[in-house]
Amino acid sequence: MLNRQSDQRPVNLPVNSFLIVTLGCFRNEVESDLLRSELAGLGLEQAADIDAAQVIIVNTCGFIREACEEGIDTVLEVDRLTRDRKPRPPVILLGCMGQRYGGELLENLPEVSGVLGVDWKDYLLEALAAVTEGKRFHRTSSVPEPCCTARNVDSSENATIFIRIADGCSRGCGFCTIPRIRGAYKSRSADDILDEVSRLTGGRDREIVLLAQDLTSYGTDTRSDTDLAGLLRMIAELEDVRWVRLLYLQPEGVTVELTDEIARNPKVCDYFDIPFQHASRDVLRRMGRPGDGKSYKRLISSIRKRSPGASLRTTLMVGYPGETEEDFEQLERFIMDIGFDWLGAFRFSPEPGTGAAELADQVPHDESVLRYYRILELQNSIEASRAARLIGSSTEVVIDGASQEEGYDFVGRSYREAPVIDGLLYLRRKTEIGRQATTGDFVNARITGLEGLDLVAEI
Repeated sequence: MLNRQSDQRPVNLPVNSFLIVTLGCFRNEVESDLLRSELAGLGLEQAADIDAAQVIIVNTCGFIREACEEGIDTVLEVDRLTRDRKPRPPVILLGCMGQRYGGELLENLPEVSGVLGVDWKDYLLEALAAVTEGKRFHRTSSVPEPCCTARNVDSSENATIFIRIADGCSRGCGFCTIPRIRGAYKSRSADDILDEVSRLTGGRDREIVLLAQDLTSYGTDTRSDTDLAGLLRMIAELEDVRWVRLLYLQPEGVTVELTDEIARNPKVCDYFDIPFQHASRDVLRRMGRPGDGKSYKRLISSIRKRSPGASLRTTLMVGYPGETEEDFEQLERFIMDIGFDWLGAFRFSPEPGTGAAELADQVPHDESVLRYYRILELQNSIEASRAARLIGSSTEVVIDGASQEEGYDFVGRSYREAPVIDGLLYLRRKTEIGRQATTGDFVNARITGLEGLDLVAEI
C-alpha cells in the first residue's frame, strides 16, 4: 500500500496533468484550492482545458437532491466530452456527494473511476495510483474529518479571497444533511487563519470573505479565548485587508459584542447574512430551530440601531412539513416588515436520512411551488424599492471584472453585495481615476440609476 502521508509523487503515477470541476458553494472553491495545492505537491500541473487533462476531478456538493443531480449531470457531460479519447482520462468524484453516497456512486455511475469524501486528503495518492492503473477506487470515513489545513493557492482573479475558518456543524436542524456529511463543528486556529490571509493577500488590497456553515460558533469548540469578534479584530489589523465580509451568521449567535465590532470596525462590511429559515414559531420548532418572528425582529432592530446602513440578507424555506397557509402568511408579513436587501428562498426537499424526510403533513408540491414564487415576487418588489433609494448616493466599490453588458466598462460591488449571490453595480468610467481603474481596484462611485434590479454607477 502507498504511504498516505508521503508528499512525493510516486514514480509509477503515469499522469502529470489534472482538471478540477468545482460545483456548489464558496466553501467548495476553497476546497478546490486545497486540492490544487495537494496535486501540485505530487508533481501534477493544472491543465488548460479538459482536452489536456489526464485526470479529471469533480468537486461536488451533496447538500440537497438538486445539487446531487448537478453532480451526476456534470459527470455525464465530462464523459461525453472525453469518451473518444484513448485512453479516456479517469474521473474522480470527490467531496460532499462522495461522502454522502460513497460506494453507491461507483455501482451506479460506470463513468466514475474513483470516489472520495470530505477527508479526501488522506486517500488522494492511493486514489490517483489506482484510477490511473485502470482500477476503481472508493474510500470514505464513517466519521468524516474534513480538510482544514491552510492553503497556499488562491484561484480568484479579482480582489476577493474566501477563507474557511471552520468546517462541519454540530446543530440538529431537521432538514439538514451537513452534520452527517461534514461531521461535527471544528474551528481552525486563529494563527492558521491569519497566516493564510497574510500569504494570500499578495501585497495588495483584498476583500476577505470568512466562510463556515456557522460562523457565530467560531471558537466555541476549542479552549481558545478568541471568538468571532476577536478574530475580526485580528484580521482587520493586517495591512492588505481592505474589507472583511461574513457568510453566514446563525441568528442566536449574533451577539451585541459581534454587532458592535462590525459597526465600529471600518474594515468590516456592515453586511449581515442571517439564515432565519422561517418566521413561524411552530415551523421553526418542527425544524429544530430556536427563535421566532418577534425575536428576529428585535435582533434586526438591534443591528439597525448600531449599523443604520446595514445590508441584510437572509435565507428562507417554504413548504416545510406542516407549514400551513397561516404560517406562510406570517413569513410574508415578516419579509414585508423587515425589508431585506437580499433574500434567498428554497422549497423544502425531503432529504433521505434527515428527520424532516419522515415527518407527516408534507406540503403538496404545487402548493410549495406557489409559495416559493410568492416569496420571490414579494422580494423583487422590495429590492426594487430599496435600490431606487440609493440613486444619487456615493459608495466605495470593488471592481470584479469587465462588464459583458454594452455601455458599461466594469461590474463591481459595494459593501452591500456579497460575490455571486447578491446584485451588482454596472460601472462607467467618468473621471481620470476611473479611466485608470482596473479589476481588483477599490474606487469611489456615484450611483446614477438602475439596470433592472442592479445599480448603475460612475467612477
